[in-house]
Amino acid sequence: MNNTMSPTELSTLKVLVVEDNRTQAESLRYILEKGGHEVILASDGVEGIEVIQHQKPDIILTDVIMSPMDGYEFCRHVKENEETRSIPVILVTYLYNPSDVIKALEYGADNFIIKPFDAECIYSRISHTIQSVRHSGPEECREPFKISFSSREFSISSGRAQIFNILLSTYETAIKKNCELQVADERLHYLNAQLQKAVSDLKQANEGLHQKNLERGQLEHALVRSTKNFQYMGSIIHHILLTQLSSVHHNLDKVRTSHLTGRAEASGYFSKAFELVDKALNIVRITSETLDPAIQAPRWMDLRTLIRNSYHDSGPGMVTIDCRIPDNLLINSYPLIERVFSELIDNSIRHGKKTTRIRFSYEEMGGVPVLIYEDDGVGIPNHVKKLIFSHEYGPSASHGLFLSEEILAITGITICETGQPGVGARFEIQFPVGTIRREGSDGDPTIRPAGPGPAVSRETGDQEFSGR
Repeated sequence: MNNTMSPTELSTLKVLVVEDNRTQAESLRYILEKGGHEVILASDGVEGIEVIQHQKPDIILTDVIMSPMDGYEFCRHVKENEETRSIPVILVTYLYNPSDVIKALEYGADNFIIKPFDAECIYSRISHTIQSVRHSGPEECREPFKISFSSREFSISSGRAQIFNILLSTYETAIKKNCELQVADERLHYLNAQLQKAVSDLKQANEGLHQKNLERGQLEHALVRSTKNFQYMGSIIHHILLTQLSSVHHNLDKVRTSHLTGRAEASGYFSKAFELVDKALNIVRITSETLDPAIQAPRWMDLRTLIRNSYHDSGPGMVTIDCRIPDNLLINSYPLIERVFSELIDNSIRHGKKTTRIRFSYEEMGGVPVLIYEDDGVGIPNHVKKLIFSHEYGPSASHGLFLSEEILAITGITICETGQPGVGARFEIQFPVGTIRREGSDGDPTIRPAGPGPAVSRETGDQEFSGR
């Protein structure tokens, strides 16, 4: 049952407000006068004592921290004076700990209000304090008792009603603060959840930005390499084409001379000239794509399909292709890599002399993915294994291996020749870690070319076509 009086029931009260902060004093005056009370202001404890001597208030609200006389001393003065000790005193303070509560009892306070306050709290404390004083009546003076707390001794002479009011207010304030703390805790949990979401979103955005930066870096690397290739290969291609065209010119001159003299060698010279022109055109085609790798971005492609397409591009011959690459093996590279495989097959047919079988296989060497290309031709002598990748090697070479190495290097792929002379050529193509992956599962055991031609059996992997 709530025995608190309404503001209307307390309308006849004369309230003395002792407050050295003018803003706080006017705030209290506004709240109390709005509730119908008569308000007297005093700027400190000394002025408050003078006011009491001339007009006795019904209740006193005093700030604690003031000078020259603070709220505690002012309260003691009121309670020790026989004429004023019955006036209820409520301390209005920011302080709130056990020592403050005990000190309020020691100086005879009847109740307290914690700042910041609101109108409801003011009315409730005044109502409860007035009712308590009216119902209990004036208490006889009693001998003070001493208690110790926080290494300090306090002398308490307050009556039971005063002690009860202080303790009840303490409990009420603790409940209120606990509720505020729970609300703040719930708000904190909500803000923490929002923060975690924001952090997660930011992390995702950072990962996306990091990926974009990686892609941008790869593109910039490809563009820089393309520019260097253009400058470097421009002079090389000029030299290659000049050499090829000089040979064409020489052979055509032989054709013209043979035609004028009626000699029978004209057909051979003409065939040689045609072959040189074909090589020059092939160099120009490959170079035009190699010098601008940014035209086609790297993407995941089926390795077995790339190899299949590369030997369909080769000319007619009689060579067996043994493809031992799993059909679910994907590589991340430029589509130009298909021309590298075509060039290897073409070189085996042209220069292997006795090549009858070509084999593609895949291994991992020390965690590094390696594509292995082998033929059973005459092989490559040890002293020229590195020279075959040079544009200067071989007066009649197609320079395809030089261009192939450049194509692979764009995406960090390397190629080297490791075969045994007399046994056959063997090329190891090493891919950077992360550029090869397995995907899907075994399906139809036969890869069927998109165009005409026999199927490639996965069991034997053989594809036969005519050699030169």
